[in-house]
Amino acid sequence: DTEITRVPVAAETPNSFLLYPNTQAPLGAGEYEVNIGPKTGTAAGNYRLVITHDDGRSEIRSGSWPAAGTKTEKDILLSQAGGLRLQVESSVATTLLLRREGDTLVISKSDTGLIDLPLSQINSAAYGEAYYKAVDPTSSRTTLAAWKARNGFDAGVDTHVIFRDAKDLGYGRDMYARRDAATGRIAVFVNNYVVALQPGSSTNYGPLNVEAAISQDSRYLIGTNAIEFSPANEDGASDNGAMKITKFFTYDSSGKRIASADLDGRGSKHMPGICWSCHGGQTLPLNPDGSFQAQSLRSAKFNLIDAAQLEYSAQSGYQRTQLESGLRLINQYVHASFGEMRARPLATTNGHWDADYAIALAEGRYGATLNRASSDDDYVPEGWTQNPSFPARPVGVEQLFKQVVEPHCLGCHSLQGTTAGENVTTLVDGNNVSLANAINFSSYEKFIAYRSRIADYVYHRGLMPMSLRNFESFWKTPTGAPTLLASFLGDSTLFDASGKVIEPGHAVARPGASRTVKTLPLQLDGNASSFALSYSWRLKSQPGGGNASLLNAGTARPTLVTSGAVVNGNYEIELTVSNGKGAGTPVSSVITVDSSVARTPRQLTFADDVLPILTTDVTAQCTSCHSATGNAGAHAGVPVYWTADSSVYRRVMERVDLRDPENSRLLTKPTNPTHGGGVRIDTGTVLGRQQYSTILSWIREGAVCGSNATVCP
Repeated sequence: DTEITRVPVAAETPNSFLLYPNTQAPLGAGEYEVNIGPKTGTAAGNYRLVITHDDGRSEIRSGSWPAAGTKTEKDILLSQAGGLRLQVESSVATTLLLRREGDTLVISKSDTGLIDLPLSQINSAAYGEAYYKAVDPTSSRTTLAAWKARNGFDAGVDTHVIFRDAKDLGYGRDMYARRDAATGRIAVFVNNYVVALQPGSSTNYGPLNVEAAISQDSRYLIGTNAIEFSPANEDGASDNGAMKITKFFTYDSSGKRIASADLDGRGSKHMPGICWSCHGGQTLPLNPDGSFQAQSLRSAKFNLIDAAQLEYSAQSGYQRTQLESGLRLINQYVHASFGEMRARPLATTNGHWDADYAIALAEGRYGATLNRASSDDDYVPEGWTQNPSFPARPVGVEQLFKQVVEPHCLGCHSLQGTTAGENVTTLVDGNNVSLANAINFSSYEKFIAYRSRIADYVYHRGLMPMSLRNFESFWKTPTGAPTLLASFLGDSTLFDASGKVIEPGHAVARPGASRTVKTLPLQLDGNASSFALSYSWRLKSQPGGGNASLLNAGTARPTLVTSGAVVNGNYEIELTVSNGKGAGTPVSSVITVDSSVARTPRQLTFADDVLPILTTDVTAQCTSCHSATGNAGAHAGVPVYWTADSSVYRRVMERVDLRDPENSRLLTKPTNPTHGGGVRIDTGTVLGRQQYSTILSWIREGAVCGSNATVCP
């Protein structure tokens, strides 16, 4: 791996950069069991089972299974959602079954008796290698020299620019680009330079890096990033056919291709996520056969270069005015790739990207034909102007755009979203606006529609800006951009008692959303809390006659139990978490016990309880859009279908966050107006709260599939 010397950071320091909020953990927190037996035959046997957890902790269990039978190892506990490695040693070929609540989740696939589930299904070395196999199946780009030859750089370059990427990575970037006029193939590579002054310091990412890039001093070359826009099937068959897709490659300083790299001194992360986190890629878990998903492959894009956000050398030949023409040419190439992506067949391309806004940004900066000599630093999109057509826009939206959104959000968010539902409008401040593609932040109304999520991700969790350098830039002056943004969000919790904005790193409790359950006991989970090192739960109130209490109230996962008969009604629980900065504000949640509810949380399955909400419920009506026959018109290009087949459970799980259940897209999408189909699960109604509780409780209990042979193969 390409490594930059780093030092450990404190637990209360934000450290989730270049990672997606949903890590796609394969297993939820809770208790599991493993069935062990012979792969074939009925002979008795002995075994030694090694159980390895994400933190490296291992436990060993030994035993035997009887003839014509199996042995079950119980009480395998995951304290939080993540992965698990199970390796059995035996004198005979052995099969393992990982089970939860009697439901089989995973079966070992070979005679090795191994189940190996990673901490993250989208951030692992295996994921990176699967990506390279998809974009380079013939291994013709395993070295930088081979990649250059494949992309025609032996014939020369169209432009060459050197600058410092001051916003995202802080590198000195020595960039080369070319485009094949006949085929439209585009290729760009950039050599990255870092002059490391001291381990783990942000000073390593300063102005010296651009000077190192200009001198091409090999002592400071840390590696190369390469991107090409080329046919998906040029090296063999592809589910995406001949359409061009954007492919990413990373090489170390010797020119060898690598699947993992440490880009910011905060630890090694894996391809393609380290690139896609800023390039609009949709990371989905691998297919069951280990191949990369076609929809995921076609989702990534080039990123426009914002000349105003770069840092330039004072040396002659490398000043901004001298590089403008080269930067414009690269942006012309990027603009062309956006146009080609927009022209993809809408009706048959799931997750069809709405490229209009990204194209408008390029044309706004360089003119309709992209022939303006230099980028217009003062350009503000129409959606961010004080427009008489939108009288409710508050004063200062242009300042918000120029000081917060453009420098810290726009590059990534303009590459997000789909075309689905763009024709559906919602009343916002007296104006009918489309919020279906709000994630691209193309207008103030779309941006502010995410106000609660922005407050959470930026201030409470410290997840965004998603790159460390951008995060440091945003928080460099708390009274500047952070305070300006907070003033538009209308959330008093973002300020302390003296009126100063609160920086991320303080402990924030997340006891889970209020929900309705059939009975007690009930497992609670505060693992989704931010920057929490200690937990303190209490039962604030319960129905008259109730005898409930909390077991293990000083842990992340206590249990709400009762010593007598379960009494229907509301049980208010409260969680306080703390770290080195002190205790956070206590947060309450209400558990409503209602014995008339059909099933307990542990009895819920996808097949019996969740799938009907998605497919047959007359109020949610999800399949009226999320199906091949139901996504015509305004919902063409919808990202996913909920058709009840053998892959629907996998597709749903891609939109489930086992580490932070309430943050699952399966819940956040249908309950918010930013969903392209509008609010489908209305938590303001009894039925909507019931549907929400069912899905949430199912996720919190591990999101098992069930025994339906059609949807749980």
